[in-house]
Amino acid sequence: MNLLSKPYHMLALAAVLLIMLSFIPANRPMDLPVQGASYVLNYSDTLRAIAMLLLLFWILYMITVRFLFSVILIWVHIVITLLLLVLIVFLFFRYAGQNASNEIMELSFQTGLNPQMIVPVLIMLLLLTQLSYIINLILGVVRRMN
Repeated sequence: MNLLSKPYHMLALAAVLLIMLSFIPANRPMDLPVQGASYVLNYSDTLRAIAMLLLLFWILYMITVRFLFSVILIWVHIVITLLLLVLIVFLFFRYAGQNASNEIMELSFQTGLNPQMIVPVLIMLLLLTQLSYIINLILGVVRRMN
């Protein structure tokens, strides 16, 4: 497995690592405040869901690698995706089980920054990062058509 020419194999390795991390026992859920609602996430289910998402990306890369435009865009997509996921998982493990008070749950500069408010922003950045894969695929298909 050559990671320099096929960096998408790192997605499968990260998925296996996340699945193994999901078996570490921890009964503390994380409260995730999003626009006035609070979602309670179990860490093992969340890690397994992220791992399944990474495996889906890996399968997509295996199928579409011959249509992609640039290896540099592949690297950008994979590195940023994995860095954001590592940060999300770190914050999840670090702040799981801590309840946010009502004052801090509101997004305000006066109340300070709550680490639990960072996770939804990181998830949005993760979704925006996926545009690099779509752009890479569209450019590759356009190049093949010409």
